[in-house]
Amino acid sequence: LYAAEAEPLEGFGEVPEIIPIFLIHRPANNIPYATVEEELVGEFVKYSVKDGKEVNFLRRDSEAGQKCCTFQHWVYEKTNGNLLVTDLQGVGMKLTDVGIATLAKG
Repeated sequence: LYAAEAEPLEGFGEVPEIIPIFLIHRPANNIPYATVEEELVGEFVKYSVKDGKEVNFLRRDSEAGQKCCTFQHWVYEKTNGNLLVTDLQGVGMKLTDVGIATLAKG
């Protein structure tokens, strides 16, 4: 939905993408389930963190970092403050292992 809304904006460019994680079943293994995802090649960057104690200038000074902040704000506004995407990290516009904080308890 975010990509569809950002696409018509003149000059917006590439939109951050959360890459899918796949659950695989390995019945002959001691640990029968594992997750796999696309290999991300390049500099791995944390654009946002949960605790707010880390300072990452790539978040502020890069296109990907600014677009991640925009995405966080968009999700927060779109859900009336009920969801916040956290832990945006990855390589360029390809993000992995994101978190979601909710306003609801329990």
